[in-house]
Amino acid sequence: MFANNMKLLCSYLLGQPVRNSFPRSIGIEITNRCNLDCVMCPRRQMKRLVGDMSFTLFKKIIDEIKGKIKFIWLQNYGEPFLHPDIFHMIQYAKESGLMVGVSTNATLIKSNVAKEIFNSKLDYIIFAVDGATKETYEKIRKGADYDEVVGNIRVFLGEKRKKRSPIFVVMQCIYMKDTAGEVKDFIKMWDVEGINGIRIRQITHTGQGHYKNFLKKPCYWLWYSGHINWDGTVIPCCQDVNAIYPLGNILSDSLCKLWNSDEMNDLRQAHIKGAFKTISLCANCNMYQPSNILVFGSSFFSISLLNHLIPIVESYISKTRYRLIPDKCNRV
Repeated sequence: MFANNMKLLCSYLLGQPVRNSFPRSIGIEITNRCNLDCVMCPRRQMKRLVGDMSFTLFKKIIDEIKGKIKFIWLQNYGEPFLHPDIFHMIQYAKESGLMVGVSTNATLIKSNVAKEIFNSKLDYIIFAVDGATKETYEKIRKGADYDEVVGNIRVFLGEKRKKRSPIFVVMQCIYMKDTAGEVKDFIKMWDVEGINGIRIRQITHTGQGHYKNFLKKPCYWLWYSGHINWDGTVIPCCQDVNAIYPLGNILSDSLCKLWNSDEMNDLRQAHIKGAFKTISLCANCNMYQPSNILVFGSSFFSISLLNHLIPIVESYISKTRYRLIPDKCNRV
């Protein structure tokens, strides 16, 4: 996998097409069904069919990428725990030597589901909870009950401590108009044992994020992160909610072929030339873009280690920004 990382690094920094490589990590959308109607979610603009990935298709993907990719995310535009086979999928991926992460709205994390999560040896879970009050949260996460979700997470954390589970847990809040005044309280509320990282994330897809970062250089994610929709369609970017740039389908082609295809490299080439505005998907994108120094340095770390380090660093930065870490002169 190190050799693959170096290929991607050289291709990105030198502005070259990707050849005979795999992405560092991959998002597998096992379902695009969701039980909520969040105000900021791109699903509101989603026009493609809604469905669940078959276990047969999932196995085909895992069989191809095992030994080539280390970390997978079972998510994209849906709530992963709605999939009836999610724990079989996690188990199959783990047995194939992969690390697995999910992001969830936590509405379905009842005690029986939490038990299954711990039994499955899931590596990484993000709890997406936008807001530190019932009023704000339920205004944003339409269809969810704040008290129930907070209770689910607290029970989960209690079980994590009891079982001494190594699962990495991240609390995430999207920074937007309604949550801006509650970020400090959110950090304080979830700075507890069992939480490994607290992430205050910008809005993406709509281009209305707090951290404006419109593309000024080739997009890092086109070289490093692959995505497969529930029906097997491979797309170039997690922001492609309606698969308007389909590269092909994993049912008939390999991920390796599609990731290294002329179509994908044409997109990369457009970015290399600075022609972002000619691509509707990229014209107003505000996805975070790491500096070339960070790209270079991160290539020498495993993706699993990076997934652990980044939220920890983000937590420290957030606590410092909101003065939740005392200055040295005030420490006892």
